[in-house]
Amino acid sequence: MRICFHIPIIVFLLICVTAYSQTQQGYVKAKGRMNASGEVIPGTRLPDATVQPKDRQAVVSKSNGTFSFPVTNGSYALQNVFKQGYILTDPEVLSRQYAYSSNPLVLVLERPEEQLEDKLLAERKIRRTLQRQLQDKEDELEALKATKQLEEEEYRQTLQKLYADQENNEALISGMADRYSKLDFDALDDFNQQISRLILDGKLSEADSLLNSKGDIRERAGALKRHQEANAQEEQHLKRRQKKLEKSKALTQKELEDLAQDCYSKFEIFKMRHQNDSAAYYLGLRSELDSTNVDYLFELGDFIKEYFAHYDNAQKYYESASVIAKSNDPTGKDFITSLVCIASVHRDKGELALAQERLEYALNLSRQFFGEQDLQTARIYSDIGVGYYLLSQYDLAIEYFQKDLDISMIHLGETHKDIGASYSNLARVHYAKGDYSSALELGDKAIAIDKLNYGENDPHLATDYSNQGLVFKKMGDYTKDSSYYTKALELYSKALDIRLEWYGRIHPDVAIVYNNIGGVYKSLGDYDKALEYHLKDLEISERILGPEHPDVATSINNIGVVYKQKGEFEQALAYYQLALQIRKKVFPEESTQVADVYTNMGSLFYSMGENEKALQYYEEAYAVFLKLIGPEHPVVKALKKRTRDIEKAMDKEI
Repeated sequence: MRICFHIPIIVFLLICVTAYSQTQQGYVKAKGRMNASGEVIPGTRLPDATVQPKDRQAVVSKSNGTFSFPVTNGSYALQNVFKQGYILTDPEVLSRQYAYSSNPLVLVLERPEEQLEDKLLAERKIRRTLQRQLQDKEDELEALKATKQLEEEEYRQTLQKLYADQENNEALISGMADRYSKLDFDALDDFNQQISRLILDGKLSEADSLLNSKGDIRERAGALKRHQEANAQEEQHLKRRQKKLEKSKALTQKELEDLAQDCYSKFEIFKMRHQNDSAAYYLGLRSELDSTNVDYLFELGDFIKEYFAHYDNAQKYYESASVIAKSNDPTGKDFITSLVCIASVHRDKGELALAQERLEYALNLSRQFFGEQDLQTARIYSDIGVGYYLLSQYDLAIEYFQKDLDISMIHLGETHKDIGASYSNLARVHYAKGDYSSALELGDKAIAIDKLNYGENDPHLATDYSNQGLVFKKMGDYTKDSSYYTKALELYSKALDIRLEWYGRIHPDVAIVYNNIGGVYKSLGDYDKALEYHLKDLEISERILGPEHPDVATSINNIGVVYKQKGEFEQALAYYQLALQIRKKVFPEESTQVADVYTNMGSLFYSMGENEKALQYYEEAYAVFLKLIGPEHPVVKALKKRTRDIEKAMDKEI
């Protein structure tokens, strides 16, 4: 603008007119919905919606839903889109940087109650499909067993895998229902509307067959790759063949979008069938076809981490997304998301210090891009709080959880479900600090909010009851007052009843409650009762997860602890050795999971009077914990004291 100021006024006007000559057109509409009969209800244009571009005057949509605003420098971003009684189906529109286009900008809104109705409809349909699939598979296995076409061992293993697959159903149902509740069916062509209809109705084979009617997806992927290679060659002769190249690019983009949609539909089909290898293949194929799409990389990394625990592979995808986002995303949101995802991998691997470094970097960027009071910043505060909690730096954990709570209340109010989760986080830290009255008070707040959001008989309440039970159990351990144990058992019983009603007996959350109940009986000195519940936990965990899962190792380890308390040292040693064997297969030698068992074995040998063996295991545990969590951690300090005490005892023996 200073250049304009120093040159003649007529040129100033000419330049300024040129700068504002582009006008972005658009319209606001309601979401196209699919009803229970599978019919698409088109969305209508919405008048009187306020569209607020960043650094520009807000505009209001006309009676036909249209609006327009000037665009300078060829790009723009949106600060807000608002209409009373409506919400954005895709809040991400407020974090994107848009390039001016002659095509209209379409903004989709919907009523919250309609979104909830659509979500509940999708949940019901998906849940029925999964229940029907489970029943059909069980019937098939029973028939094969009855006709001797399936050996008993193969039948047991197949049934075990079938039940293990059910563990992820709730997350699967929630994720798919959320997607379909926000999907604008007007934006889909007839073919993809039909695919979505078939998937929601549980007609997976028909959906797969319809997708295959376009041709083999691998061959189509190969054809797309050949087009991409042809594009690269055409770009070398851009000046001579510009027109032909642009036509080819347009065709390739259409093929890419079409194929990406089909890959995702394939992914959903195989995921619902619990054929996770095939599901991962199609998610990976989609990412290969558009290697610059960070959302594809995030989804692929999340799936690999959650369903396969392939942490290094997941980190590779997140880091690829990070590189792309750093250069392509002007808002900074994708880059920050990549840092949080990478931190989650470090945390799952037990690399807590590295996780905290990534999160602190993400926090600084979030403050810079979005501000101190943004929900994105609040979520990172919560993640950092979790890290400090795991590092036993409880005052810092409380500080960061409180910041998350304060910011979230500004945006969400006092009774939102996320506020309940924030109270639960604070309760856990106060419990760890030994401030049991504060832990119970915060836990009660979480219960009240969850009852308001979910009702009286929901798995969220079961988790709240279980957390409160843990506090009362610890108070019993501290005071030796048996009434606290009675209260803990009462709360665990409530949690168990809810989870049995929702999930049935064979479910990992049910196993967790059995484990907690076993812990109370162990504290009461009723070791036979404790073993009864720990063995129930082990039976369910092995059935769902298989014999070599780390959660199974934890169950086995807990049984070893009970046998040690009973004074049956040989039995305890056998269980500890089995837990150690499993964990060494899953985790690196230098991991906190392996070191935990070393600590238990050191304690066992010390109780047996075998000080040399006790010292050996304590020293191995100390070396690992010192390296991973530092010298100031309470676990490290306790191990150091134990090794010194044993060394002194051994010196006296000499």
